[in-house]
Amino acid sequence: MASLSSRPWIDTAEFCRRGSTLSARQPAGDFQRLTDLLASSDGELGWVLSGERSQRPEGGSDSFLRLVLDAKLSVRCDRCLQPMPFSLHEERLFKLALTETMAEREDRDADDYDVLVGSARFDVLELVEDEAIMGLPIAPRHSVCDLPAAQLPEGQMAPRPSNGALSPARENPFAVLASLKRGSRKDGDAG
Repeated sequence: MASLSSRPWIDTAEFCRRGSTLSARQPAGDFQRLTDLLASSDGELGWVLSGERSQRPEGGSDSFLRLVLDAKLSVRCDRCLQPMPFSLHEERLFKLALTETMAEREDRDADDYDVLVGSARFDVLELVEDEAIMGLPIAPRHSVCDLPAAQLPEGQMAPRPSNGALSPARENPFAVLASLKRGSRKDGDAG
């Protein structure tokens, strides 16, 4: 992870007033909280943060941060538990507020943007990591995959994958119930 001294910190008001831009491509491993949610720290996260000001019709202006994320990551399939590639492409707009109370009040009514509290020392990488985490799928799945072998009862085989290769298959649960039922009748007849 980048050290605190090398992390990009900005004064949000000045950043937006100047229309500044920051960007980087970083290994996913630079973001510890994000990496904890991935299948591996392989991958890369690219980001561009730009500041802008928008004039209000009644006078004055509002400050906005625009964040664009572009990432190639490895997430874990929720079904087979194997790594799978995931591409993240997000663009987010944030209006800056002066206080937490103002941000909460305005965020309730905003549909086109989220509201953040501006700061003279704003941690850019924390915002990048937060948005990358929120962009991850809740339950990623391959379009076609098998259950992990550890979850199958011993000796049973999983369904054949679509490529035709043989693999362990699961017994029909109704056939198992029928055999249990037949076994209990035999035990009952013996008594």
